[in-house]
Amino acid sequence: MSRLAERCKFENQNSLIDGSPIRRKRIVDLGSADGSSSMETLQFAIHALNSSCNSSGSSSPIPVHITFEEHPHSDKAKLQDTLDMHNDWFQANDVQQEIKMQSFYKPLFPPESIDFFMSYICLHWLDTTDVNENIVEWKSLGSNIDNDDTSHLLEWTQINEISAPLHVRKEWKRKLAHEHLAKFLVNRSAEMRPGAEMLIVMVGHPHEYMIPSDGLPGPLTRAMQRCIRRGELREEVLRNTIIPYFLRTPEDVQSALKLGDKFEGSGTRLIQLIDCKSISTVTKGGEDHNIIQGAFDLFWGIHSHSVESAKPTEQELFSIRAETRRVFEDIYDAEVGVPGSFVVCLFRRRTRERSS
Repeated sequence: MSRLAERCKFENQNSLIDGSPIRRKRIVDLGSADGSSSMETLQFAIHALNSSCNSSGSSSPIPVHITFEEHPHSDKAKLQDTLDMHNDWFQANDVQQEIKMQSFYKPLFPPESIDFFMSYICLHWLDTTDVNENIVEWKSLGSNIDNDDTSHLLEWTQINEISAPLHVRKEWKRKLAHEHLAKFLVNRSAEMRPGAEMLIVMVGHPHEYMIPSDGLPGPLTRAMQRCIRRGELREEVLRNTIIPYFLRTPEDVQSALKLGDKFEGSGTRLIQLIDCKSISTVTKGGEDHNIIQGAFDLFWGIHSHSVESAKPTEQELFSIRAETRRVFEDIYDAEVGVPGSFVVCLFRRRTRERSS
């Protein structure tokens, strides 16, 4: 927020000098979910913005407009309820707000209209907007179906797992992960005002949710395989279960940014990657004193929809959930939690296009 604060002070001073109204600054939260984490972050950010801009003694808040973006298939009512609980804060801080239910992989705003983008742990999810039922085909990318090269479909549910074939993982990286992130960066580049910044935090690689320390498949795949062996689950459910995200490294972000140069128009030549690094984390989940239970609840909340999309029966789903919980006890340290990583990226819009 420090750079935005400096830009605000400069722009607002010019407005006072020439007598024009102060422009309302535009901030966008991408992937707002139910809004609870977004509001916690934005309250801190707006306080920091106002404190920096008002260091000269003014007490008036900087006029801001915040857009909360969320996937069109998400629960808009739940997000709206969260925002409604903060109406007094919005009013006291001169903040206008709106909800935009649209995929962040699409163009969202007019050119050069946004002062700051932020996105917290959601950009590792790939663009599933137009795939619907055909998403199961992603699991066979790079496979030779004619040669019955599909045995691996029962070995993994998430592409970063050690059990996912290398040739399929390479196809995911090339055709999905890099393409989707490049498309996202091209769209945001066009929408950022010159000098604007974008802060992105995504779940990174490696993460023990997908790559446990024992070198075996992740807990969901392992649980489903156990259920199949006991006759509690049909093979086709595991074959059709796919978790549509890709855990990146900082090098993957660099590759996607470079790929964006090849898109039509300015591509990604208008944005600069200021910093990109991997940060180690430990997932414990919520306030629960039982670390394993908290980590499992978070895991199941994130991944259960992907399992349900494979159309298990109610009893099969119950068996998968119960067995996944047992796998958590088997592979994770109850005193530690689940180690993982985040990838944190800061982008800045150039004032002119970088030469090729």
